[in-house]
Amino acid sequence: MENINDINLRDNLYNKYKIKKYFKTDFKDDLKLVKFNKGEIIHFEGDPLKALHFIVGGRIKVSVTQENGKSKLICFVEEFAIVGDIELFAGANCSTQSTVMKDTYCLVLSLDKYRETLLSDCVFTKHMAKELAEIILDNNESDSFNLLYPLETRVATYILLTSENDVFKDNLTHVAELLATSYRHLQRIIKRLCDNGTLEKDGRTYRINDMDKLEELSNRTVKHL
Repeated sequence: MENINDINLRDNLYNKYKIKKYFKTDFKDDLKLVKFNKGEIIHFEGDPLKALHFIVGGRIKVSVTQENGKSKLICFVEEFAIVGDIELFAGANCSTQSTVMKDTYCLVLSLDKYRETLLSDCVFTKHMAKELAEIILDNNESDSFNLLYPLETRVATYILLTSENDVFKDNLTHVAELLATSYRHLQRIIKRLCDNGTLEKDGRTYRINDMDKLEELSNRTVKHL
């Protein structure tokens, strides 16, 4: 994590995403602008919630550990989003792990000063009610996606969301866990995508050769993961 001491940039991002409208209190001067590099963890599952993170650039992957110890993919989060607000209201530790998929910028608000203020903020409470309703709807869509769409569709969608510069290089064992399938089944799907020219294996990575084909295979369902 890198602190960015650029007050003008911080204020511009605060204004660009209209963060003030989500709260009755204006805490702009207490926000810190930070950058997380790809692969870094913003929140570890089970850790105490110490700050709210406002995603103002980049992408993170949200996952949860199941009873069998394997990870399950919950969703991908891009700008603009607030991370940690649900745990704040629940009075709980971080319920998921947030992993940076590409360099991500956040405005960070420490809860040491504002925890009680936020909990009694009627504007923020109204926003939270709306967000929770949207989460329920999104979860319904996600569950339907995982139940109704074949693995090939889910794999294509995952590759589209995680590739950089048309290169996919995630650990396949981990991907299989996240997509709730076996490593062998995932390998068969990847091999099929290589055989039909959609992907090309390059060492331990895969290059997207046919973006149109991959998008067609994803069935235009990128938003559901």
